[in-house]
Amino acid sequence: MTTDIVLDTSVFVKGFVPPKRKKRDEVYYSRLALHRKAKSILDEVTMGRILLHEPVVMLVETASAVSRLSSNPALSRLAVSFITEHSLLYSDVYLLEAAIDLGIITKASGFDVLFLACAKKADARLVTDDKKMYEKALRAGIEAELLREFTSSP
Repeated sequence: MTTDIVLDTSVFVKGFVPPKRKKRDEVYYSRLALHRKAKSILDEVTMGRILLHEPVVMLVETASAVSRLSSNPALSRLAVSFITEHSLLYSDVYLLEAAIDLGIITKASGFDVLFLACAKKADARLVTDDKKMYEKALRAGIEAELLREFTSSP
C-alpha cells in the first residue's frame, strides 16, 4: 500500500541537500535532524511506499534551490530527475480553479496555493516545514503535517 503525499519544495530540498553549516552548534544539529526526517521520506518514495503528487512548478523551485544551496548544477538536475521519476506531476492549468479558490480563502502565496491545490485535488497529505502554510492547509480542510513534528514513516 502506498501513501499519497505532496511535499513542499522546502521538505524535498532539505532531504536532498545536507546542511552545509560548518559550525557544529544547535542550529546545525537542528538542520541535520530535519534533513534526516526529510531524507527518510525520500527513501520511502524510492522504495515505493510513498507516491508523490507535485505541481510542475516544484521542478523550477527545486532546480533553483538546490543550485543555490549546493552550487552544483549536476545535483540540481539529479534532484529534478528524482521528482520527475517518482511523482505524478500536476499542471498549473489543471490546478488553476482550486488554486484561485484556495488563494482567496487562505491568502497564501501563489506557489503555496499550487501545493495546497495539488494536495486537495490528489486527496493527498501535504508535508511542509512552513508553519504558516501548514496552518492554512488545515484551515482549508487539507490534511497536512509539519516536517519538524514528523516522527515516523508516513
